[in-house]
Amino acid sequence: MNEPDFMLSEMLEQPRIIEASLTNSKIEDISKIILEEDITQIVITGSGDSYCAAWYGAYLARKWCPDLKVHHFAPFEFTTYSNLNNLENTAIIGISVSGGTLRVIESIRYAKINGTKTTITITDNPEGKLIEETEHHLLIHASPPESLQSSSYESEIAKQYIGYQNDVAQTKTYLANLAVLSVLMARLSPNSDNNLSNVRNTVSLVKKAIKDRNTFITLGNNMKNSSEKIMFVASGHNNPTSLFGAYKMFEFTLNGFACDIEEYCHTNYFITDDNSSVIFIAPDQYSLNRIMEIEPVVREEIKAKTVILVNEELKNKSGPNSIPILSPTETCLSPLVYTIPVEFLSYSLARSKGFNTNTFRGGQDTEKYVTGSFKTIRQSKLRY
Repeated sequence: MNEPDFMLSEMLEQPRIIEASLTNSKIEDISKIILEEDITQIVITGSGDSYCAAWYGAYLARKWCPDLKVHHFAPFEFTTYSNLNNLENTAIIGISVSGGTLRVIESIRYAKINGTKTTITITDNPEGKLIEETEHHLLIHASPPESLQSSSYESEIAKQYIGYQNDVAQTKTYLANLAVLSVLMARLSPNSDNNLSNVRNTVSLVKKAIKDRNTFITLGNNMKNSSEKIMFVASGHNNPTSLFGAYKMFEFTLNGFACDIEEYCHTNYFITDDNSSVIFIAPDQYSLNRIMEIEPVVREEIKAKTVILVNEELKNKSGPNSIPILSPTETCLSPLVYTIPVEFLSYSLARSKGFNTNTFRGGQDTEKYVTGSFKTIRQSKLRY
């Protein structure tokens, strides 16, 4: 009997999860609360993949909600170094898939001490501690609630690290967070109906990208023997996508790097060699123009393996190593689509290198690191 492939099944679930966010009445309710309470500032915070989602949400809000000041912070940065200590007309959104990330909880408490008007959580776990700390709750509905209360780990400490449906590198929950933030920001925007329509139309593009997954799986397989370092290079709204890509590599103990397109030339370029793979993300003409100055140098002179994930409409302007992707008209929504190739690339690369994608860290000292994660993340001392 074949073992279930949890990571693959999670990725295939994603269109359903995004579609559910479009009809999630709680998002509409919370958007009305934010508008009626005359909120002028929003702080979004989260850790790991949730930090990437917070970054995306801030980018999207700056595009769609010009009357709102929107910041994203890592939780420790927010409470310790942000100097935001007058939050009178502020809503704070804390993102934690498991609902148990203590630093996110600390951010909520810090915001309440400093006068925040509204506290909101985005989570997958209706029983998580973060729910208890916030007034309003947005569930991403990625997992059956009963599956979040236990794990398959064996050690006494590791098996307390609960809050996820499967004990694998999280994939569907990240896209679920992006979807909820997309719908929320659309509802907060002056052009709400049009922006909601754009989010709705993007679902079909996500489905198309998943249908075309063999292209991305082949890409990952081809990187098996040539990639000691994997660079994800993007700008703007896809900076969070590139960081998410690096994090996916980390989850399988691989060397992933994220860099802004321009910063790549000044920094990560110098650790790129013929055993590197560079994944450029080009959803729009601006990004592609700069990439087309950089990519030939990296490919021809450095001899690194390069790939350009490019908007299909720009295919004829991209290089020989480009992979066209049907992209949203609103490029600020492109992370919803470009997340898909990053997921399948990391999945196939890990499998081709012999990692077990049904376990965290691909089966490399899993229990030891999960035990460490529980101690560092779930047992940390909080200031607030």
